Amino acid sequence: MKSFTGQLIHSPMGFKLTLSIVIFSSLITLLTTGFQLIRDYKGDVDRIDRQFTNIEKVNLDVLAASIWVIDERLINIQLHGLIQLPDVSYISINDDSGQEWTAGELSPKNTIEKSFELSYRAGTDRIPVGTLLLQADLKAVYNKLLDRAIIILLSNAIKTSIVAGFILFLVWYMVTRHLHRISQYCQKIDLDSPFVPLTFEQNSNKNKNDEFDQVSLAINTMQEQLRASFSDIKRSKQELVDALTDRERLLAIETSYKEDLSRQVKEQTRELEQSLIVLKRAQEVLVEQEKMAALGGLVSGVAHEINTPIGICLTAASSQLHHIDELVTVIHSEDATLEAIDTILEEYKMNCELIVNNITRASTLIQKFKTVAAQQTQEEKRSFNLKQDFIDNHESVKALFTDITVDMQLELEDTLTISTNHNLLKQIITNVLSNAYSHAFKHVEKPVIHIQAFLDGKQLNILIRDNGSGISQDDSTRIFEPFYTTSRNKGGVGLGLSGAFNAATLLKGSIKLIQESDLDGTCFHIDFPVEPPENEDFDPII
Repeated sequence: MKSFTGQLIHSPMGFKLTLSIVIFSSLITLLTTGFQLIRDYKGDVDRIDRQFTNIEKVNLDVLAASIWVIDERLINIQLHGLIQLPDVSYISINDDSGQEWTAGELSPKNTIEKSFELSYRAGTDRIPVGTLLLQADLKAVYNKLLDRAIIILLSNAIKTSIVAGFILFLVWYMVTRHLHRISQYCQKIDLDSPFVPLTFEQNSNKNKNDEFDQVSLAINTMQEQLRASFSDIKRSKQELVDALTDRERLLAIETSYKEDLSRQVKEQTRELEQSLIVLKRAQEVLVEQEKMAALGGLVSGVAHEINTPIGICLTAASSQLHHIDELVTVIHSEDATLEAIDTILEEYKMNCELIVNNITRASTLIQKFKTVAAQQTQEEKRSFNLKQDFIDNHESVKALFTDITVDMQLELEDTLTISTNHNLLKQIITNVLSNAYSHAFKHVEKPVIHIQAFLDGKQLNILIRDNGSGISQDDSTRIFEPFYTTSRNKGGVGLGLSGAFNAATLLKGSIKLIQESDLDGTCFHIDFPVEPPENEDFDPII
């Protein structure tokens, strides 16, 4: 019994449930009591009003006749009779002469008052004779309502306590004690101890099957599953311990293998280092050989190009010496004629012209050789309009090839102004256009050159396309080599595109051949960094 009482008192669920029932019942009791008291109060007030109405109907004429004849004894008898009526606490009669008769005690508050005019009936006329004042004290009504409220609240409190206690007992008997049983059972669960299923006392009858039976079944099933899982975990733990033992053994083997491997790697590294030294020496030898081969090719090309005009000049000069000897002989001869002298001088003139032409050609070749050299003079950067510069460069190239008419198409902004080395850019554009005029349009009816230029950040991109015969795959790998040309028999030197390549390199850019072109010919892509134009007026380069 003590355990039962303690569980009832210390049960949080029972306490919350009881408190909720008491609060809810108290609210209902207060509401119903308030409605009952309001109804009783209205009933008492209506009863007082009916009492005053009855006095008006029954006693007013009698009192008016008594005042008319001034029968004080009858007036007092009537006052005494009226004051005995329930709820009437004070009566006052005033006649026209100022005389007053009263009964009871006058109360200043908690009262209901009503006054009536007293008039004597004489035939068909009514003559005012005074005023009747009735007063009903509400203290009795309030006291009766208070007593009734106390009785209702006490009875409801007792009833609520009994109901709450009974509900608390039911909750404990049907729910709380089973929850307490579940709590104690779960606290005592030990997976290493034998399995004891959870059961409830009231469910000894097998026919019963309520929620707690389902809970016990779920807990027992869960415990069986946990025990099975725990057994699997223990078995897995043992397997893991065995695996860790094997891992340590394998790690020891791996460590030994790594040490052997490290020793072998060190030995091979030393061998590779020695081989690398040998390869570096061989590479240096190959680089020197390539340098010498390139230098030999360059010297051979220069010697070949310069040797022809110099040889012609040497031959012409030797011929000149011979003609001078002939001229001296003829002049000192007695048979000298003006015709013979003119013939010698004419040959002398032809040799001089040959010497001048070849010396001029040699000078031109030397100027072209300078464009191949890396040590070119760097002029200061200046600002200019790119479109106008393209037009000027094309006009200068077109003047050298008067037998070809090319449609020049420009695709760039009219106001595109850049700041860079103008001479180097002019060399690139002029050499590429000259190469197109020289090689691209031999079998083209309507030659077209399309130039597109745009800025990508601070990088200028130029695309020069033509609709010519294009460049073969074999030639495309050597077009930027110095002295490589496909028209040497026509006076080609092979320094145009190589000069453009060197100029693009000096501009910290590049020039590339693109095989695929929209015009089915050759396309060169040139790009190099530029700077924005200076604030001062730029040089239009007219």
